[in-house]
Amino acid sequence: MAHRPGILEQHRVNEAIDAADLVFYVSGHGFGHATRSAALIAALHRLSPKALRIHVRSRAPRWIFEERDPRISCSAACIDPGMIQLTALDLDLEATIQAHERFAGSWETHLGQEAELLRKMAPRVVVSDIPPLAIGAAAAAGIPAVGVTNFSWDWILAGYAEREPRLRPVVRRYAEAYREADCVFRLPMHGDLGAFPVIVDVPLLTHRSRLPRTLVRRQLGIVSDEKRPVVLISFGGFDSGPLAAFEAPDLEGYVFLAFTEKPEGFRGEWRRLPNPSAIPHEELTAACDAVIGKPGYSTAAEVLAQRTRFLYLSRTDWTEGPVLEAGLRRDGCARAIPRDDFFAGRWREHLDALLAQPLPAQAPAANGAEIIASKLLERL
Repeated sequence: MAHRPGILEQHRVNEAIDAADLVFYVSGHGFGHATRSAALIAALHRLSPKALRIHVRSRAPRWIFEERDPRISCSAACIDPGMIQLTALDLDLEATIQAHERFAGSWETHLGQEAELLRKMAPRVVVSDIPPLAIGAAAAAGIPAVGVTNFSWDWILAGYAEREPRLRPVVRRYAEAYREADCVFRLPMHGDLGAFPVIVDVPLLTHRSRLPRTLVRRQLGIVSDEKRPVVLISFGGFDSGPLAAFEAPDLEGYVFLAFTEKPEGFRGEWRRLPNPSAIPHEELTAACDAVIGKPGYSTAAEVLAQRTRFLYLSRTDWTEGPVLEAGLRRDGCARAIPRDDFFAGRWREHLDALLAQPLPAQAPAANGAEIIASKLLERL
């Protein structure tokens, strides 16, 4: 998804909410949970023989859902703290611990509010990606709940709990909630989801390109006979942080597309994309020869599904990071760039090496949306 100012939107907590067939609870951490949930909702609408009433509870920007499908209704909800980040790459662990302690300390209050809401909406199924509160509230309301994810918050936080004992009761609380789910649809590049009673493995869940590459390039103003590699710079809803004045060899052999201003001293072609872009992010990914960014699930799934090369910056002290990076290297064409080289603009050597790597013979299966949607529709 293209960037929009502000990761959160404020809405009235008590806004009127109608009955729904399915209620999605979607983490507002970054854009990745929201974009893949939007892909699943799109598949549900495509495959359902009748109109579905779908409501989303999330702190993610509602435009992620509504621009894709105006039939989706949304309401803001305090459903999980996520991770508090200083930048796209750096975690504020102390702030994250405090946020989860406060949330877990008010668990019964949050649980009661959401359970009461679900009783009024009376959905047939609750889908969680991946707030544990959603599953606990569904159980309290007597409604079946499923998870859709490649990681769970108990696993993420357990990675820090050994050195931060304050997180241990939070981890236990979240694991207890996950155990009340009917099942979890486990996506590739996953962590330990052992808290769930039943695990159903599915392929990648992501938006897939549906437009011809030549058409998208034409919309971007890239000439049909462009010989230079085209590179998209995207950090999944976060800013990369300031780029230093470029001291690197020139990059005139590439065309760069980005949602930010051209860095000072940059030598090469830099095209700033509209913010938001009218072209969906997966179409941008498919139209480019490479992407530079951070290895979050959504970006990783997109580059794998589109067979697009990926130059990535590792995230500091991030439980999910090694799992995603291993999956990118195993199933795609990916290479790490040191932070110092990225922020100083020393990209040429890394991009040249990445473009010299062979692409995989075929993309991994990416029809997770259709498979999960079919199984959810069976329940309806």
